[in-house]
Amino acid sequence: MPRLLLLDAKWEGKITLTKKLKTQLQKYKLKSVALFASTQFTNLKEFIKELQELKITSLITKAKRTNDSLQILGCDCYKDSYYDPVLEKADLILYIGDGLFHPKALLLAQKDSQEKKPVLLFDPISDRVELIDYTLIQSQIKKAKRNLKLFLNAQTIGILVTIKPGQQFLKEAIKLQEQLKKQNKKAYIFIDDIIQSFNLENYPFIKAWVNTACPRIGTDDILNFSQPMINLREASNPIKALEELDD
Repeated sequence: MPRLLLLDAKWEGKITLTKKLKTQLQKYKLKSVALFASTQFTNLKEFIKELQELKITSLITKAKRTNDSLQILGCDCYKDSYYDPVLEKADLILYIGDGLFHPKALLLAQKDSQEKKPVLLFDPISDRVELIDYTLIQSQIKKAKRNLKLFLNAQTIGILVTIKPGQQFLKEAIKLQEQLKKQNKKAYIFIDDIIQSFNLENYPFIKAWVNTACPRIGTDDILNFSQPMINLREASNPIKALEELDD
C-alpha cells in the first residue's frame, strides 16, 4: 500500500499590506472583509493586525473540506461549503494568492445570494491587486441554467464517476441512478479516471450528463462541453437549483 505524505509548504516571504493594497482598501471605506487564502499563504497573523490598524475587521471561517481556517479549495463553490456565513456578513471578500481558480469559487458560492460581493485579489509575491465581480462568471451561470432545463427534459442520462481519491462518489451515483429510474428515465453510469469532453461525444444517445467528481467540472468546464452537464448536487433537486439561479 503506497503511503501519502502531506507537506505543509508555506511561502517564506512576509505577507504585508503593501501601499497598493492599502490604497485599494481605503478607497472602498470598508468595515470588514471575508478573508481567504490559498494554502501557502495562510500565515496571516501580522497581516490581520495591519487590517485592524485600518479599522477593518477580518471575518474568518473554515471551509468544510480544508485543514485550516482561511484556506480555500476550488471545490468550495457552494454557500454551505463554509462553517460560517462570512460571505454574507462582510463588506468585501479579500483573497490572498494568485490566479483566478480559487477566487472564482468565492463568486460561485454566492450564485443564490441576493447581494453578491466582489472579490479583491492580492498576490503577495507580485503585489498584484485586482477586483473581480459576478460578471466574470455570468457566461457560466447562463449555461448552467440552460443545462438544468435540458436535464429536466432529458430521458437518457449519463452519470460520470471518477476513480480519483477524494472525488469518487460511486454510491451517490448509484443512488441518483435509482432516483432517475423512478422518474422513468434511463440512467447509465460511466466510470473513468479523467473526465474529458471529447470522450463524451462518443455517446450521442446521452441527452444530459451528471458530474459526480470535482464540482468545478460542472461549473467551469461546461463551457467546453457541447452536451448539457450538471453537478450531482443539482441533479438531486434540479428544480430547486434552477430557482436559486433565477433569484
